[in-house]
Amino acid sequence: MPEIKRAYCDSRFGQLHYRIARPDGAPTAPPLLCLHQTPSNGTEWLPLMPGLAQDRIVIAPDTPGYGMSDSPPDPASIADFAAIMAAFVDELAAQGVIGDGVYDVMGAHTGSIIATELGLTDATRVRRIVMFGLAAYPADVRAAKLADLFTKFPPPDMTLAHVERLWAIFGSLSDDRMTAEHRHVAMAECLRLGARMPWGYVAVYNYDFEAGLDALAQPVLVVNPQDDLWEVTRRNSARLRSGERWDLPGRAHGFVTHEADMVVSRISTFLG
Repeated sequence: MPEIKRAYCDSRFGQLHYRIARPDGAPTAPPLLCLHQTPSNGTEWLPLMPGLAQDRIVIAPDTPGYGMSDSPPDPASIADFAAIMAAFVDELAAQGVIGDGVYDVMGAHTGSIIATELGLTDATRVRRIVMFGLAAYPADVRAAKLADLFTKFPPPDMTLAHVERLWAIFGSLSDDRMTAEHRHVAMAECLRLGARMPWGYVAVYNYDFEAGLDALAQPVLVVNPQDDLWEVTRRNSARLRSGERWDLPGRAHGFVTHEADMVVSRISTFLG
């Protein structure tokens, strides 16, 4: 299977960390840019990257402020994140890491929204899009979620109440097959971010994702596990002009670790 390596690239927010998997021979398909959810990082794509890199280069950056990428000074916008990723693709092409033609994008939750903005603003190059979950809410719901954000994710304090709250959230959203160690490591990555852990949600709730889905022209595969976005994804997938939805009942966050072959097969067929 293709080896996954790590590297850095410069961005206007500092260094951007990414993981990359290359096929054994010359790529015969466009590169695939993988964008993670909040407050995760590119490691969530590790189970899928080797299988998807059989005929293409697969790149999974850490969004600025997450993983090992440098943070912006303040919460950034979805437009900021999309511009960073478009420039990142440009830089990889300039370095000869990938070609300078079209590319595909895959996103999860926040990553789905960034992928949508990329599809709109870099429309001539973004060929196909895969989205895991559609956090598409009307303006009043987004405003309420934004107002409640720092109650749901309180800043760190000496009581460690924020740790207990985060552990409870992980327990309620995770796939039943996700081990305690897996949850612990994932939560530790979130805690390492400190008070900026929920910044990505600020970008999400300030973005009109419904309008973005309405305007998107590229073919889209919507992967819909039965997680916290199950119902809202079912409601909004019909907005896509050229979309197909793949419902996966009984699965939740982390399911790709246990069903990577099935997911890789379905995504590869769509991208191919």
